[in-house]
Amino acid sequence: MTTQTESSTDSTPAPTTAWHWVMTVQTPRGVVNTRTAIVNVPEGFTRDKLWTFVLDQFKADFGDTISVLFFDLQPNQL
Repeated sequence: MTTQTESSTDSTPAPTTAWHWVMTVQTPRGVVNTRTAIVNVPEGFTRDKLWTFVLDQFKADFGDTISVLFFDLQPNQL
């Protein structure tokens, strides 16, 4: 599923692809948190960049010493 977003360099929309992710983390104190979202990813974006993007959201809330228990990334289509 490809969607269009506005490009910052010109008026031509930059193509993006919708991806659905789910991540579960645990803190050193035993707090477990699961989040899920859909993100529109521009062409050329890598799985590693998206992993870092998602992980950084958890680190902002829980600190750097979290353990990832689960991560899934799939195109948001059937």
